[in-house]
Amino acid sequence: MKNNLTKTILATLAGATAFAGAGVSASANDVTVKAGDTLSQIAADNNTTVEELVSHNNIADADMIFIGDVISTDGVASATASAQEEVAASSDEDVNTEAVTNNNTQADAAVNENVDYSAYSAGSNGEVQTIINAMNAKRAAYGLAPVSYDASLSARAEGRAVNAINNGGLPTGHFQQVAGPEVVAIDWSSSAVVDAWFNETGMVAAPAHRNWLMNPSFTKVGFGIVGGTIVGIAG
Repeated sequence: MKNNLTKTILATLAGATAFAGAGVSASANDVTVKAGDTLSQIAADNNTTVEELVSHNNIADADMIFIGDVISTDGVASATASAQEEVAASSDEDVNTEAVTNNNTQADAAVNENVDYSAYSAGSNGEVQTIINAMNAKRAAYGLAPVSYDASLSARAEGRAVNAINNGGLPTGHFQQVAGPEVVAIDWSSSAVVDAWFNETGMVAAPAHRNWLMNPSFTKVGFGIVGGTIVGIAG
């Protein structure tokens, strides 16, 4: 093979003899040589090499291809196109995911701004009220009915929070849900805990916490806050 693989194709139709021994039929991966083309450029455009094109098409001289010759790229062109389509699809998915996330955030903000939660009041406990407001905002954004504050559930949740602290972590029987449908968060603020549960941030047994927040059968809820431990019980 000559060293100069980028020599311009002889621009003449008179020399359009077929490759030695070639009988290549046209397909989606075929390239018809036109004026100004080179074998090295065709190889680069189709994600292959000059050597592969020479071998696959029985080209006698890499510097001597002619206008009108049909060069088979052996499927590499379609593979490249598929890869490009895959990247485009991935980009579209990222954009769609971002749009959904933005829409959910905007929906949460709209609900927080426009909904009156006085019917679900936790009384004088501002931290519990903050949690209930955030929980109901999430539920409303997904078309779920709000939950109302229940003093007896809050008392039970507070006892479970004390139990968790004495237990050095989670309350006894948490994974068995012995006290009822229960979620726990340690070292989260009342303003951030609902997002932490919803996004399963630092939680175990996902998606149990999100499912708890979004359970359509819940109508009432109570929260106990002791130190850095928050326990929620719903019913």
